[in-house]
Amino acid sequence: MIMKWHEHCHYMELPREYPVTELARFHGHLGPFIVIGYRMGRYALQKLGDNPFAMKASIYCSGTTPQSCLADGVQLGSGCTLGKGNIEIVKSDVVYTEFSSDGVKIRLKPLALKQLPQDTPDYELEIEKYAADLYSLPDDQLFSVEVLS
Repeated sequence: MIMKWHEHCHYMELPREYPVTELARFHGHLGPFIVIGYRMGRYALQKLGDNPFAMKASIYCSGTTPQSCLADGVQLGSGCTLGKGNIEIVKSDVVYTEFSSDGVKIRLKPLALKQLPQDTPDYELEIEKYAADLYSLPDDQLFSVEVLS
């Protein structure tokens, strides 16, 4: 049973299910990191509850693109946003995302991504196709999960 924490509100608790076209619309293009971040955010909602005010997300990465694009996906998937102040990017040499809510913390680490050479003909199109393919993979083929508490 899904717990309604604002039953009287019309625009809260809306499902955060976005097709790849909406991820691209928000982000400006479709790439692997926004897709993986989105799927991580959706996973966190399923495991930690769907209250985006109770959840916190920390994205550990280089702090630059393309790794920092995880943050856009996490915002869309989890509901953690810059405006609410419950998401942050932490500079790190290792890429992963931690979500916490009500004393439970999980770490999601992206699995190895295919690297396309920059001189690939139609590089941007190939990245887009790859990202779209990632969108439909099961979670366990996108990231590993570790329960921290």
